[in-house]
Amino acid sequence: MLLYIFLFLIAADYAGLGTFVPAFKALPFTLVISTLLFLYLISKNKISELFQYKTVIYTFIFVLLTAFAGIHGLIKNYAIEPLKVQIGYFIFMFICIYLVTNLKQFRLFTLVFTLVHAALVVLNLDKVGGERVGFYIGGFFLGDGNDFGWSQNVAFPLAIHLAFTTKNTLFKYGYVALALIILIGIVGTQSRGASLALAAGMLYYLSFISNKRVAGFILIGIIGIGVIAFSPTSYFSRMGTIVDYQEDSSAMGRLKAWRTATEMAIDNPILGVGAGSFNSAYGRFYKKPDDPARWISTHSVYFKVLAEYGFPGIIIYILSILHNLKINRETQKLIAENQQRLEITPFWPQALNWATISWAVCAMFLTGYVYPHLFLLMGLTIAVHRIVVKELENSAEPTEEESAPARPRYF
Repeated sequence: MLLYIFLFLIAADYAGLGTFVPAFKALPFTLVISTLLFLYLISKNKISELFQYKTVIYTFIFVLLTAFAGIHGLIKNYAIEPLKVQIGYFIFMFICIYLVTNLKQFRLFTLVFTLVHAALVVLNLDKVGGERVGFYIGGFFLGDGNDFGWSQNVAFPLAIHLAFTTKNTLFKYGYVALALIILIGIVGTQSRGASLALAAGMLYYLSFISNKRVAGFILIGIIGIGVIAFSPTSYFSRMGTIVDYQEDSSAMGRLKAWRTATEMAIDNPILGVGAGSFNSAYGRFYKKPDDPARWISTHSVYFKVLAEYGFPGIIIYILSILHNLKINRETQKLIAENQQRLEITPFWPQALNWATISWAVCAMFLTGYVYPHLFLLMGLTIAVHRIVVKELENSAEPTEEESAPARPRYF
C-alpha cells in the first residue's frame, strides 16, 4: 500500500495534477504525504545504512550547500525555493530506496513512470511536432519542449528495459509501444539537447549493453528510419543549427551564459554567488552595456551549479552523478558473476545507467538541477543494488559449477 501511495505521488508530480485538481495545487499534498511516508519509513529502518552510499553523501552535502546559501548568497531569500524542492526530492529518493525492495516493485515503478510519460505525450500531441510555442501539460519541470524532451529521455531506457526483460509476448509489444510513444515525445519537441541525449543513450547501448551488435544496429536503424519518416521538416532544420551554432542566437546566448557563469565561479570560487542568485549576479555585476537582456539563464545545470555553488559545489555534484554510474556498474558485475543465483539480468542496472547518461547529456543544455529525475534515478540505482545484495545473501551457497560467471542473456 505504501508503494502505491508513493507511485501516486510520482504520477501526480509528473502529470502536474494541480493543473486538473486545483486543491492539489493550492495545498502541499505531495510534500505533506511524502514527509509522513519518510518519517514512517525511517522509524522502521536504519537511515545510517543508506549513507554507506557515496551518492547519498554527496547529494546530502549539496543540499546543505543550498541551505548555506541562505546565509552567504547574493540574494539570500532566493535559496529558499531550490532548498524546499531539493529537500522534497531528497525525501523522494529515500522513499524510493526503502519501498522498492524486490524486482516486482522495481518493474511496477518503471511501468508507472513510463506510462505517465507516454500519457503526457498523448496529452501534448498538439505541441509535439508543431511550432515550438506554448507550455506543455505536466509538472512544473515539464513546462517547455526542452524540459519535456529531457524527462522523456529518462523514461525511454526504462520502457526499453521493460520490453527486453519481460517473457510475455503481449506485454512485450505493449512495452515497445510505450517506448515508441516516448520516442515520439522526444523527437516531437524538436529539442536539440534532447536529440543529442537520445543519440548519446543509443551509443551507450551499442557500446556497453548490446551483446548482439548487429541486432543493436538494426534496432537503431529502425528508430532512425522512424525519426526520418515521421519528423517534421522543421525538426531537421533545427538540428542543423547544432553544426552552424554561430548563426543561431539561442546557441550563442548559451555560450555567453556559460562564459559569465565561469567568470562568477572565478570571482567566487569557494561558495559561488549562492543558490538561485545567478540571474541577479548577472544583472548587477556581469551584464555588459551592449547586452540585450538584463536577465539570462545559464542553459546548463553544470554551469549553473558552477556559478551558484563554486568549484567545490560542481565537484560534489559531478561526483554524485559519476558514483551513481559506478554503483550500477558494480551491480551489473554482481549480477553477471552470479547469474545462476539471480532472477534479475544485468540489463536492469544498465538501463539505469543509460537513463542517467541521457539525463547528464541533456543537463549540459538545461538548468533544472532541482528537477526530480536525478533524485529518482539515484533512488532506483541504490534500490536495485540493495535488491541484488539481499538476494545473494538469501540464496543458497552456489555449487562449483554455478560459481563460474555466466554470460548475460539479454538483447
